[in-house]
Amino acid sequence: MNAILDYTVGTLVLLLVAAVLIGPALYFDRRDRVVDRRLKAAERGETPAPAGNLSVREAMHGYGRAA
Repeated sequence: MNAILDYTVGTLVLLLVAAVLIGPALYFDRRDRVVDRRLKAAERGETPAPAGNLSVREAMHGYGRAA
């Protein structure tokens, strides 16, 4: 029983460390992609998407529709 508990605690600690290390990297990668999309849209002369707080409905308004 003690070995099972040690294995479980060790696995949880490993997952926690992985989340602490990978979480911020994924967050900032997503943030960089949003900034890159806005810069590319500005270079093309388009109005970039607003960076404010959007609802999911507003953000997905034109998604998947043919031009």
